[in-house]
Amino acid sequence: MRQRRVELVEQVEPVEPSICIDCSMCCDGTMYRTVDIEAGEDIAPLQAAAVAFTVEAELTSFLQPCSAFCHGSCSIYDGRPSVCRKYRCALLRRVDAGEVAYDEARKLIANATAIRDRVRHELERLVQPQEPLALDGLYKPMFARWESATDRAAMKKAQSRLILDITALRVLLSRYFEPRDSESHKAEETKNLATKFIDFHVIDFHGQR
Repeated sequence: MRQRRVELVEQVEPVEPSICIDCSMCCDGTMYRTVDIEAGEDIAPLQAAAVAFTVEAELTSFLQPCSAFCHGSCSIYDGRPSVCRKYRCALLRRVDAGEVAYDEARKLIANATAIRDRVRHELERLVQPQEPLALDGLYKPMFARWESATDRAAMKKAQSRLILDITALRVLLSRYFEPRDSESHKAEETKNLATKFIDFHVIDFHGQR
């Protein structure tokens, strides 16, 4: 009987943790500025977590970074909105479909989040926001500074690492993370602002590439 129990234990395969752990880019303002909430959704858990909302044309959205996300996890996980329950980034879908190996996905996430951290740290240092902002909220004032700079070439040289990191992050998000069919999570605004940044520094000030 004891031998049979040992055999059964040996047949159990270890369960790999979700690739979502240590990522959080769909919650922290890296990929999205707002997330749309379905009509009739119970938003009490979000309100209890002091999440900020916006309403446009009867569509309610909550702002990112989501204040319910803290210390590496969702503080209202059991009461999170249905859009969060349904959301699956492109990389998670590919892992579930067997198209990307688990270890490879974790490497992609580690690379992307390392770049994200550098971009956010440098933008916050330069912009000095008064409250937590999504990346697009940091891009806007930074881009305004670049546009109004008297010596753009010097500013471009001084911030060349930031420019490269923004470019690399945009490529990684577009290629591996952003789903093309999400109705609640829309990356267009953040994506457009990042692309505007990149184009601004790719094109020289005489209109030549």
